[in-house]
Amino acid sequence: MTATTTTNLGCMLLKPKTIEIQDMGMPQVGPDDVLVKCISTGICGSDVHNYTNGGIGTDLVKAPLCLGHETAGIVSQVGSNVKTFVVGQKVAIEPGIPCRYCAHCKNGRTNLCYNLKHASLPPTHGSLCQYYATHSSHLVPIPEGISWEEAGSIQPFAVAIQLARRAHFTAGQTLAVFGCGPLGLLVMAAAKAYGVAKIIAFDISETRTKFAKEYIADFAAVSPKMKEGQDITSWSIELKKEMLAAAGVDPQGVDVVVEASGAEACMHAGIEMLHSGGTYVQAGLGKPITTFPTLKITSKELTVVGTVRYTGNCFETAIDMMARGAVDLKPLITKTYPLSKSAEAFEAVRAGVEIKIIVMNQE
Repeated sequence: MTATTTTNLGCMLLKPKTIEIQDMGMPQVGPDDVLVKCISTGICGSDVHNYTNGGIGTDLVKAPLCLGHETAGIVSQVGSNVKTFVVGQKVAIEPGIPCRYCAHCKNGRTNLCYNLKHASLPPTHGSLCQYYATHSSHLVPIPEGISWEEAGSIQPFAVAIQLARRAHFTAGQTLAVFGCGPLGLLVMAAAKAYGVAKIIAFDISETRTKFAKEYIADFAAVSPKMKEGQDITSWSIELKKEMLAAAGVDPQGVDVVVEASGAEACMHAGIEMLHSGGTYVQAGLGKPITTFPTLKITSKELTVVGTVRYTGNCFETAIDMMARGAVDLKPLITKTYPLSKSAEAFEAVRAGVEIKIIVMNQE
């Protein structure tokens, strides 16, 4: 079946902090592809980094680039070879495009594909547009009962599921999360679904720690500032002692720490917060080079892991948890914007006032 429209408005990044809504033209639909009428798209930190800096790292925009990658929509057209999707079906778009031939892809670690292309990373257009075409294998069905606003949060929740697997969350554990932004909150939601018994959370924002406590954390507090002349090690030790006591957690430390802020001080505090044999997961994107307490990692025999994007079945697991009510992401979505006001949406995310912002692609 062929889509009848010829207009495809998209949020185009022209240069740093300059975006316009432009007609991208309708994408080509190959025999194995699906054309999706995009309904909702979440805006995340990497989108804002793209917007602010004109790209990611050395991958800067050289031509107008459509932003966004956390998108859900309705199947509008299917290629001649596609048998798994039908027009009108509700779907989430997986934005990563692995080659499926390199060593990582063959081992199931498609998130580490050596030839990975990703929606909204130059030069690949994103999905903050009205219509988006992709290979049918990059779509996941969404059941009825999940709202369009929630559907715009499926991709980042899949990222949280990947983190949960890397952290090996199990029932009865204690978890400390540094950073109560969208990623930190999604990780807390995943942790509860996996049976983690107690979650303590930290942030520099009183508004965000209050939100975390009301939403899901068992204990949340603003991290105290370092005293004048205090070094990062003594501050970390003091933070651990005071906060674990206040939270009613074993003074030896927690089982798992997720660092979701990217702040160097939180990295040190996170390593200190763990008991011997614990697991530290670095999820926040900070400076390219930071100091890190390697001696404590060795002496406490800690497991330190990184995490990026998602792997096979993370989308399906995320959607299943949402559909069953194992997690409730609705409270995280604090504002929506029409596509026509995408610039306002990006500035709102930059300001950090809202928790999760969703853009409605057809408005």
